[in-house]
Amino acid sequence: MFKEEIVVSQTEILADHVAYGKFEDLPSHVIHHAKHCIMDTVSCGLGGRKTPDADILIATMKEIGGPPEATLFGDKTKLSFIQAAHVNRLLANILDYDDAYMKVGHMTVVLVPVALALGERLHSSGKEILSAVVQGYEAIVRIREALDPSREAYVTTFERIDSGTSFGVTVVAGKLLGLNGQQMADAFGLTGFARASRVTYPDRALKGMPPWMKVTCGDSFIPGIHSAFLAKNGFPGDRQVLDQGRGYERIVGSDRYDASKLTENLGEEYGTLRIGFKFYPACRYTSSAIDAAVAIVSENGIEADDVDRIIVRGNKNLATYFQIYEPHHMIQAEFSVPYVITMALMGEPRTNWYSENTMKNPRIRNYQRKVTVEVDPAATEKFLESYIACATVEMIMKDGRRFSKHVDHPRGEPENPFTEQDHREKLTWMASSLGMRPGRIDELHHTLDRLEELDDISQLTRLLVP
Repeated sequence: MFKEEIVVSQTEILADHVAYGKFEDLPSHVIHHAKHCIMDTVSCGLGGRKTPDADILIATMKEIGGPPEATLFGDKTKLSFIQAAHVNRLLANILDYDDAYMKVGHMTVVLVPVALALGERLHSSGKEILSAVVQGYEAIVRIREALDPSREAYVTTFERIDSGTSFGVTVVAGKLLGLNGQQMADAFGLTGFARASRVTYPDRALKGMPPWMKVTCGDSFIPGIHSAFLAKNGFPGDRQVLDQGRGYERIVGSDRYDASKLTENLGEEYGTLRIGFKFYPACRYTSSAIDAAVAIVSENGIEADDVDRIIVRGNKNLATYFQIYEPHHMIQAEFSVPYVITMALMGEPRTNWYSENTMKNPRIRNYQRKVTVEVDPAATEKFLESYIACATVEMIMKDGRRFSKHVDHPRGEPENPFTEQDHREKLTWMASSLGMRPGRIDELHHTLDRLEELDDISQLTRLLVP
């Protein structure tokens, strides 16, 4: 009599790994990087609290109502944990200052608000938060690697931003809720059938990103959380949802898929380490151009008023969608190469880049016209081949001198990493702009730095309020 062979799906193997992975299993350098990601999200969230969008969203959540379970970045209000995750996601992303992984987009800005909000409700420890966030990253990165669209699909049908993030939320919520491997696989299956669709903007090339984009997009955490709770309470899901031949790749517009990459070198390679940080509050695609322009000025002792013209050469997307002049609102400005380069060359404090007075300043509005963006076929090729968003800046002086600088990896990327001082200064800038006192900032930094020692994450979240 033959014994029936039990076949375990790729989805179940990944679910088992993230469900049972312990903090003690994580390499020290992965933990160190994850703590920097959490610190960066806190920094960005504190900075984002001063924006008008934050006021509107918090007032809306108060109107809806709910139990006071979780702390907001920079605000004394407490909301339900789902509402707090929603608001904190916006606060951390609103300045476009948050970290990013080039192939995916913004993972931390979704995972960390969920971890902190749910963790505060559950009294999770710092180790539990770190473990949940790292495993959430790993799920997202592995799903993205498995999708691996062709060039044609990438530029036409593929959902390029945040693909797989909803599954990362499922992992974070599921681990904090204590799901076992089978429950986590169920939660994956439920998430796979509840993902939000992304709306495209046909006039983006002319008008840039719309002002409502950050409020309405990216809230994949809601179905991810719901799926984890449903699975915890015994609701079944498709435990093979990410397996080869199940069709997940078609949902996100990829034309090829290799499910074996979901489990390749699990526990040995960590995509978490590919997350980079931003030195400037602007879309990651503009960072190389800003770095190049600032380097030219610094290396040659140039004054901003000495410049006649600035030519930025980058990949096709940069030239098509980021050449926006005199932006009318903050979101538009974050995706405007002329505006962010002007901000950097004028020496405006990063905490003040998107204030109403700054954006309406006639000198700043006029200076943007000095900047043009052109397509560089080599840069387009490099991006499509290696996901490197490089840029070359040529600066022409009024006296006829010309200077040129090329940047592949801007400050903060894994190839050009932040220093400990960079992380500390970013937290200090953002917290100070909100009115947090130096002693409180020092305590917040110290607590973030020893996150794994916290018995209850509320020891951190209580410090998020000035």
